[in-house]
Amino acid sequence: MLLRGFYERKTLFACILATGAIFIDISIVNVVLPDIRNDLHTSLAQEQWIVNAYLITMTAFVLPAGVMGDVWGHKRVLQIGLVAFIIATLLVGLAPSANFLIASRALQGLAAALITPASIATLRTSIAPERQARAIGLWVTGTSLSSSIAPAFGGLVGGLFGWRWAFLVVIPALIVAVWFARGIVDSPRTERRIDLVGGGIIAVAIALLTAALIEWPSRGFLDPLVLGLLAGGVVVTLGFIQHERRFPEPMIPPRAVRDRLMNRVHVFTILAWSTPLTMGLLISIRLQSALGYGPILTGFLLLPMSLMIMLTSRRLTAFAAGNHMHLMLRLGPLLTALSVIPAYFLVEGRVWVAIPTEMLLGLGMACMAGPVTHAVLQLAPQGDEGMQSAINLAAARFGTLLSIALLGIAATIGWSLAGGSANPGNALAGASHFADGAYAAGLILSALLALAAIPFASAARRAPVVAD
Repeated sequence: MLLRGFYERKTLFACILATGAIFIDISIVNVVLPDIRNDLHTSLAQEQWIVNAYLITMTAFVLPAGVMGDVWGHKRVLQIGLVAFIIATLLVGLAPSANFLIASRALQGLAAALITPASIATLRTSIAPERQARAIGLWVTGTSLSSSIAPAFGGLVGGLFGWRWAFLVVIPALIVAVWFARGIVDSPRTERRIDLVGGGIIAVAIALLTAALIEWPSRGFLDPLVLGLLAGGVVVTLGFIQHERRFPEPMIPPRAVRDRLMNRVHVFTILAWSTPLTMGLLISIRLQSALGYGPILTGFLLLPMSLMIMLTSRRLTAFAAGNHMHLMLRLGPLLTALSVIPAYFLVEGRVWVAIPTEMLLGLGMACMAGPVTHAVLQLAPQGDEGMQSAINLAAARFGTLLSIALLGIAATIGWSLAGGSANPGNALAGASHFADGAYAAGLILSALLALAAIPFASAARRAPVVAD
C-alpha cells in the first residue's frame, strides 16, 4: 500500500494532481516558447515575461496564501486555487496577443500560489508523522511524473495541434483534483489576519525590479527607464518593509525573521532552485533556435531530467530523512552545477549530450526537492506549517525568477564578448558564433548560482522547534 488508509491516499492523490498541474505548466513553457514566438512574434524580453509573470505573482502571493490556509483551512484554499487555475489556463489557451498571454500567466501564478502551500501543508496536517517522509517522497515522485511527461507530451501536442493545446491538456487533471479534494478533512484553523495588501505591494516591487533586469540588456543600465524601474522597485520594497512593521500580523512575523537557521534554508532554496528551470530554458532554446529541432524532439530530449526525479526522489527523500539531510542538500546543487559541462558541448552532431545533461539535473533536483520540503516541515514551528512552507516556496520561485531575469543580462554579455553588437534583440536565438557566446554565458551563470547554495546546506541539521 502506498499509505495506510483510504483517507490518506485520497489526500495524497489530490495534492499530487494539484501540484502536478503546476509543474506541468512550468515544464511545458520551455518547449513551446519558440512556437509562441512564431505565432505572437515575441521578443526575448516578452518571452522572459511569459515565464516570469507566472513566477512574480506566485512568489509575491504564496506567503499570504500560506496564511490563508492556516486561517481558512488548507482544503478550502486548495479548492479555490484549483478553480482559479482552471480559469487562468483557459485564458492562456485563448490568448490573442503576447500581452494577454503574459497577463493570463500572471493569473496562473496567483492560482498556483494558493495551491502549492495548501497542498504541502495538507501532507503535514493530514498524514501521520511516521508516514510523512514517505508521503513527501511519493508526492515528489508523483509531481515529477507529471513534469516528466510534460516536455515530451507538451512537445507532441504542441507540434501536432499548436502551443495553446499544450497548456490546455492540464485541465482534465485539475478537474479530477477538484473532485479528490472534496474528500479531504479540513485542517485546524488559527485566528490570524491575512495581509493581502502586503502581498500586492511586494508583487509590484518584484515586478518593477524584474522589469529593470529584463530591460537592462537591450536598453543599457543608464537608460532612464531602467534606472526608474530600479528606483521604483527599491522605493516600493522599502514601503513594503514599513507596511509589514505596522501591520498587526505581518506575512513574515518577527519570530520567523529572527530564525537564522531557517532563513539559511530559504537562502539555500533561492540559490539551488535558480538553476534547473533556467537550464531547461537554455537547452530548449538551444535545441530549437540554434540547432533547428522541433518541439516534439525537444520535448523527448528534456524527458530524462524528470524521469530521473521520478525514479530516485522517494528513496533519496527517505535516505535524507535518516540523518543525511545535509549530505543530500550539498550533493544536489553540485550535480546541477556539473550538468553545465555536457550542456556546453550541445552542438550539431552531438545532440545526445542533452541526455546526460538532463540526467544530472534530474538527479540533483531529486537530492533537493523532497529533502528540502521534508526539512522545512520538520523545522517549522507547530501552527506555522503553512507560513514556513509558503516562505520556502516563495524562495524557490524567487530563485527561478531571479535567474531567468539575469539570464538576459548574461546572454547579452556573452554575445558582446563573442564580438556581437551591443543590442542583439534575442541573444540566444539563431545559429551564430555570437549566440554560442550568449549560451555559454547562461551556462556559467547557472553553475555559479548552484554552487553558491552549497554552504547553506548545513542549516538542515537543526532539531525541530515549537512556536512561541
